[in-house]
Amino acid sequence: MAEEGKRKITPEQLGAFADSYTSFNKIIQKLHQAYKDLEQKFENLNLELEQTNLKLRESLAEKEKVTNYLNNILESLTSGVLVVNSEEKIALFNRAAEEITGYKAEEVLNRPYLEVMGKGIALQATPVHTLRSGVSHLSEEKEIFTKSETKIPLGYSTSLLKDSEDNLLGTVEVFFDLSKIKKLEEEIARVRTLAALGEMAATVAHEVKNPLGGISGFADLLYRDIEEYDPKKNYVKKIIEGVEILNRIVMNLLDYTRSLKLDLRPTDFVKFLDEVVGFFEMDISREKKNIRIECLYTNAEVNCLLDGEKFKQIVLNLLHNASQALPDGGLIQISAGLESKKADNQISGWSAEQVVSLKIKDNGMGMSEEIKNKLFTPFFTTKEKGTGLGLSTVKKIVQAHKGKIEIASQLGKGTTVAIFFPKNG
Repeated sequence: MAEEGKRKITPEQLGAFADSYTSFNKIIQKLHQAYKDLEQKFENLNLELEQTNLKLRESLAEKEKVTNYLNNILESLTSGVLVVNSEEKIALFNRAAEEITGYKAEEVLNRPYLEVMGKGIALQATPVHTLRSGVSHLSEEKEIFTKSETKIPLGYSTSLLKDSEDNLLGTVEVFFDLSKIKKLEEEIARVRTLAALGEMAATVAHEVKNPLGGISGFADLLYRDIEEYDPKKNYVKKIIEGVEILNRIVMNLLDYTRSLKLDLRPTDFVKFLDEVVGFFEMDISREKKNIRIECLYTNAEVNCLLDGEKFKQIVLNLLHNASQALPDGGLIQISAGLESKKADNQISGWSAEQVVSLKIKDNGMGMSEEIKNKLFTPFFTTKEKGTGLGLSTVKKIVQAHKGKIEIASQLGKGTTVAIFFPKNG
């Protein structure tokens, strides 16, 4: 009965099964091959992706390198550079722009240009005008207000900023501070004026000197001939005194207009100052002025090349000016020594180790900014009997020593005169 229950597989069925098995094996092999092909493609894609990523990283690194390089150039420029974007807002502000304007980059970035930098400036002189009109500016001048509300002159240029497809991105402005150049131009104009004035003064002085000598000689003869009790003798005495004053002015004029020839000799500057101050102290003692002198030397000995006679004029002139600023008495401080001071392009021979300094400070009346700006102008004086040539001569002698003179003063707070000159002439 069991055997009857088993079904017999016919040859046809067995053949069909064998064919199915063979077909299945072929399908499996195809799937296996397809998988291997897919795996290879995946591996190739991964390799391509890795190479693409590598190139992208290299490209990004190169772009970052170029960007850093350009940023370093921008930050190293002594000219200010700013970019105004298409929305008229500041998009770039380099370090020089910060130094010139007083604004920090974080204070101005993404803010409207006209709101920050456009105060008191005509629209035509701004990069916004270039952005709106397309008109560039080249090497023009304007005045702007810094963060501290100080007006400064600028030289500037503007141009449109576009991408590689000629799309407008904004405007770039390059600018630099003209303050030093303007001061130098004023100084050159002043020197030319003074040179012309000096030539004229020398001519006038020579022409006046001879008649003055005649007046003085005849006045002396007249003075001797008049009896002591005669009141006219006093009139002649006034004439002689007036001639002496005129003669002194003429001699000062001639001294001022002559070219200086220095007799430079090795000098202990501290010892030299002590001797000159000693002469001055005798003068104020004789005049019974309530003035105290205080000497502060940062070096016990300062050896330098100096024309002693001419530099003595400088020191005595400045000390007398300081004493005249103390009508009720006070303190005059004299300090000297070697200083580290940044080299001045207008003065040759300077180095940090060679700069000798002299400072004369008083706690007297001080002076206004207007008077301070006129101090070195010949014939300008605030003194009743002054000729106005003292400080002009002082500056001339200082400059002959390749030095410079600076004056700081405030009304009611005193004055400090500082002189710097190279140690080795």
